[in-house]
Amino acid sequence: MSEEQMRRLSALKRAAEEIASPSTRFGKRARHELPRSVGLSPQGVDYALLHCLEHDVARGTLSSLKRKAPRARRAHVLLSANVFTAPFRAIALALCQSEKVIVRPSRREPLMTQLLHEASGGAFEIADELHPESGDHFWAYGSDDTLATIARKLPSGVQFHGHGYGLGLSIFRESPTPRAADIERAARALSLDICAFDQRGCLSPRILLIDGSRTFAESVCDALVTQLDLCEAEIPRGELSEQEAADARWHSDTLRYVGSFAPAGKGLVFLDPETDRIILPPIGRYLSVTVVRDVVPLVRRLGAQVTTIGFFEPGHLPGLLRDAIGERRFVDVGQMQKPTFDGPVDLRVGYRSVTT
Repeated sequence: MSEEQMRRLSALKRAAEEIASPSTRFGKRARHELPRSVGLSPQGVDYALLHCLEHDVARGTLSSLKRKAPRARRAHVLLSANVFTAPFRAIALALCQSEKVIVRPSRREPLMTQLLHEASGGAFEIADELHPESGDHFWAYGSDDTLATIARKLPSGVQFHGHGYGLGLSIFRESPTPRAADIERAARALSLDICAFDQRGCLSPRILLIDGSRTFAESVCDALVTQLDLCEAEIPRGELSEQEAADARWHSDTLRYVGSFAPAGKGLVFLDPETDRIILPPIGRYLSVTVVRDVVPLVRRLGAQVTTIGFFEPGHLPGLLRDAIGERRFVDVGQMQKPTFDGPVDLRVGYRSVTT
C-alpha cells in the first residue's frame, strides 16, 4: 500500500470516528440531519452510528485488505440509500485499490458521503456522474435490476463489482434443556438486529428458522414480541415510504388468512402454522418464524439471497451450511448488523469482478 493510500484511508477512518461520536461537530450534525434523509428515528440513527459504523479497524487490517484488493488506476463507487453507514466501507474498499476514488452518492441520501468527505479532508472525490474508462474498477450497490443495467452500459474493459439484493436469516436451535433466560437474551439480541436500519439492509434478519419443537418456537415468539416492544420504546421505528407502508399493509392482511401473528412494536412476529414454508415479510420490523425439519435444504433454497446468518445454539450448523451454500457471515444473533471490517460485507460476491 502506498503512503498516499494509507494517508487517505486513515483520514477516512478518523472521519468515521468523528461522525460516530455524539460529542463532535460532525457527530452532532449527523444526528441532527440524518433522520430527515434516511427515514429512521433519531434514536435509530444514533444506534446505527454507535454500533454499526465499522470505524474500529486497525491499520494492519487495512494493509491486509490492500493486499487482497485488485489494484486499479482509478476506482469508482456508486452508492445506494438503503443503509446510511454503508458508504464508509464502500469507499474504504475502493481506497484499498487506488489513490484515486470517485464516488457518486445516492441521490436519496447523499449526506453521509458528504460528511465523510468533509471530515476526511477530501480523502476521495464526489461526482454527480461517474465516467469509468477501460482498466478502471467500478463498485456498485443497489437492486439486482439496477446493477444489470449498469453493467450493460459500462465501457469495455471496466472491472465491475456488483453488490445487489440480499437478506439476513436467523436460526434458533433448541437445546436439550432450553432455559427461559437464554431464550430471552437471544430474543433481545435478535430484536436489535431487526431494529437496526428498520430492516432495510442486506444483513437485516427477516426470517427466523426454528430447529426444534413448536413449543420451543412459541416460547421464542413470545420472547421476541416482548423484546421488540421494548426496542420500540428505546429505538422507535422511523417513517415508512408509501410503498413500504403499502407492502406492510398487504402483508398483514394476507397473514390474517394464513395464520396467527402478534403485533410487536410497530412490526409483527408471525409463526407459520405450516412446517418448512418460507414467507418473506416486508421491511419495517416484520419477522416470519418457521419450524423446520431439516435446516440445510431449506437454507440451500434461500442460499442465493442470504448474506448473513445469525445463530442461537449453532452446534454444527455453520459448517454444514458453509458446505451447502458457500461462504457467508456466520455470527451469533446480536452481531448480524455489526460486521467486522474484513472486506466486502457481502461475502457472496467478495472482490470478484466482471470485465465489461
